[in-house]
Amino acid sequence: MKTNRLYFLIALSIFSITIISAVMNSIINYDTVAETFTTLGYPTYLIEILGFAQIFGLALILLNKDQWYVEWVYAGFFMNLSLGCIAHLATEQGNGASAVVCLMLLWVTYIQSKKVRESKKETVGATLASAA
Repeated sequence: MKTNRLYFLIALSIFSITIISAVMNSIINYDTVAETFTTLGYPTYLIEILGFAQIFGLALILLNKDQWYVEWVYAGFFMNLSLGCIAHLATEQGNGASAVVCLMLLWVTYIQSKKVRESKKETVGATLASAA
């Protein structure tokens, strides 16, 4: 259980740093990001919406209060990153490598969070069985 939790925390830390740095880059280099969005065919008002959604989603993953919300956050991040990678490939502007790296981190984080939750359920079940 401890190794799964360690892997989860490492992947989540790296994923969090990449998402926060992407949002900070959107704030600091807004003109460059807006030009890239225009080239990719997206409206520039999506920059603020995506930035807010990414920070909000990251907060929900870190708080991990309700599993239903967390599943939707993972789905949203998957859609955001995969569609961003496809957009870069379709317009031949870059290769979307950063999105692929983030997708791999997201996948590792998701799988490890499932393993950590299952380990907690087994531990709680064993505790309840021994108390009875």
